[in-house]
Amino acid sequence: MDNALPLEAELEHQWLLNASLNESFANQFVQPPWQVALWAVAYTLIVVVSVVGNVVVMWIILAHKRMRTVTNYFLVNLAFAEASMSAFNTVVNFTYAIHNEWYYGLLYCKFHNFFPIAAVFASIYSMTAIALDRYMAIIHPLQPRLSATATKVVIGVIWLLAFLLAFPQGYYSVTEKLPGRLVCLVAWPEHSTDVYGKTYHFCMTVLIYFLPLLVIGCAYTVVSITLWASEIPGDSSDRYHEQVSAKRKVGRL
Repeated sequence: MDNALPLEAELEHQWLLNASLNESFANQFVQPPWQVALWAVAYTLIVVVSVVGNVVVMWIILAHKRMRTVTNYFLVNLAFAEASMSAFNTVVNFTYAIHNEWYYGLLYCKFHNFFPIAAVFASIYSMTAIALDRYMAIIHPLQPRLSATATKVVIGVIWLLAFLLAFPQGYYSVTEKLPGRLVCLVAWPEHSTDVYGKTYHFCMTVLIYFLPLLVIGCAYTVVSITLWASEIPGDSSDRYHEQVSAKRKVGRL
């Protein structure tokens, strides 16, 4: 009888310990319904506005022949990248953020980590190409412009480089089983200093942010200085105000 009491106490202690462990392993990312509803409204608005807005831009340019200029081709590419990322990744990000649990399998896990990088690269370098096109048109107006075919080749090269840059992120993406849930993550080759992941993210930061920022900044700075420094011979007040207005419009572009 005396031995039964300690045994019963030990069983109760073990049960409490297991319950505590199960609670600690439970998904801590579960959100209350009202918060999920707010996030759902926000994500829905983002997806609808982004997809519809960018599709309208693409349709306006492609449906009207006179709109098919070099700059507008790059705008179509920019709109396509933005709409694709919203359609393929934003909804998945919402469902993943609710419980931090991955429901879509290994293949889509790889795509989910691969495509946003490619789309961002394509978007930013489309804007870079637009800046260079404006630079050539204003600073070197007598130089031959890109043809429609050459513009399409440039867009193809942009996407090729985007896929190459994003490939490592997709290749090393894996799904991993944690207590109570499945997650999607990037598992770089093991190294004591995590040199692979750090090198990749450093190169990605330089190529996606700093290099385009430098090129765009320099191009528009030279364009702005050139436009504002130029003067029209004579002192025609009306003509002067027209020129100032034109400069401001170009500066906003």
